[in-house]
Amino acid sequence: MHVDTGIMSGSDIVAAIALGARFTLVGRAYLYGLMAGGREGVDRAIQILGSQVVRTMKLLGATSLEELNPSHVTQLERLVPRPR
Repeated sequence: MHVDTGIMSGSDIVAAIALGARFTLVGRAYLYGLMAGGREGVDRAIQILGSQVVRTMKLLGATSLEELNPSHVTQLERLVPRPR
C-alpha cells in the first residue's frame, strides 16, 4: 500500500507508515519547494520532511520504521467526533 495524497509533514509520513503504507508520495511539498526556490527549494523541502520524520519518531520512542504500528497514531476527537 502507498499513500498518494494529504502528506504535508514528516508526521504525516510516519502516520501513514504506522498504518501500513510501504511508502508515501510527497508531491505537494515537492512542488512548494520547487515554486519557492527551484532545485534548492526541493532539496530543502525534502530535508525538512526528513528532519520532521526523525523528530516524530524520537517523540514516539521508535528507533526504526519497522517498530511503527497503528497504536502510534492518534486522532484528535475534535477532528472526528464520536457518535452519540
